[in-house]
Amino acid sequence: MAHYSVNKTIIKSNISKLKKAFTDKGLDFELFYSVKTNFSEPVLAAVKESASGFEILSGFEWNKVKVFNLKVLVLNGPAKQIELVNDILNKVDFLYFNIDNDTDFEILAKVKPELVDKLKIGLRVYLNASGVWNRFGYDISNNNLAGVVRKVNSIKKLAGFHFHFSTNNFKISNYQSLFSQIKNFCNASKLKLEFLDIGGGLPAANEFVYESEIYQKLPALLSELFPKAQIISEAGRNIVADAVNLEAKVISLKETGANKFQVNVDTNIMHFPCYYEKKYWVEYISVNKTKKQPTEIEIFGNSCMQIDKISDLMMVEQSPKVGDKVTIHNIGAYSHSQAANFITEVPEVKTYE
Repeated sequence: MAHYSVNKTIIKSNISKLKKAFTDKGLDFELFYSVKTNFSEPVLAAVKESASGFEILSGFEWNKVKVFNLKVLVLNGPAKQIELVNDILNKVDFLYFNIDNDTDFEILAKVKPELVDKLKIGLRVYLNASGVWNRFGYDISNNNLAGVVRKVNSIKKLAGFHFHFSTNNFKISNYQSLFSQIKNFCNASKLKLEFLDIGGGLPAANEFVYESEIYQKLPALLSELFPKAQIISEAGRNIVADAVNLEAKVISLKETGANKFQVNVDTNIMHFPCYYEKKYWVEYISVNKTKKQPTEIEIFGNSCMQIDKISDLMMVEQSPKVGDKVTIHNIGAYSHSQAANFITEVPEVKTYE
């Protein structure tokens, strides 16, 4: 059967590279891996082994990570509940609680008094700009933001700000604009910023087009504007996208012309929803090692959907055979976490070092 293969070495390398980019600029940087990105056990174990933390949005995710006996955790999202918050606070040394809606204030007001000191409260803000998510948090440029901060301070003093531009919408100009507005607000309100949670949304570590922005310009900008604040990242895709592949085998085939075939494998596009981003690549390994016979093939999944096409025409060195191996590379981000039991079960997870 098809299976996900997790390379823990790549995960650890990606984490090390990201941390180094910020600490080399003298920043107090900490990674809190975004659990929603991929919550398979070997991925979470690799993150923990890299001395990193976790960011969660639900009780489901809390149950995935609390086995690690965490000292610190980040909690985000619209699904916070007082029972979850109290349970977390009973088990960690402190919790980053990022407010992104009015109901969060009601939840904070119900936290057990003896646990309030464990809270580090952040306020999620958004940049009022084209292409930037504004569903969560408060407009950084709104005149009412000072009133929101006073509301936070009535519970416990605001410690930081949190934001998330949007997945794959990475522009250093957005960071420049938002950081400047946050800094101006802090100066005007005499707010001492303890931490800045720069969210996730970073591209995969192997997307080299972003190399200078992520690992050079962004750390340099933070070092210039917030040299003394703790910097938190909730990177997920950057950590795991290129560290997980989907290993499959050919289960059936059909000749469609001279040296042309359609082959079907024992997985389908519902097992790697990042299919729609088209950032994966396919490797075909023939079990037939006899005389070379250059052949064109198309690769399809095992489902009944017309759209279940994994690869357009590609050239292989041998005529395809049942049992040939097909590896779908770079599907670590959001594939395992969103995969569905469709036609066949979600593949098992195997670990590689």
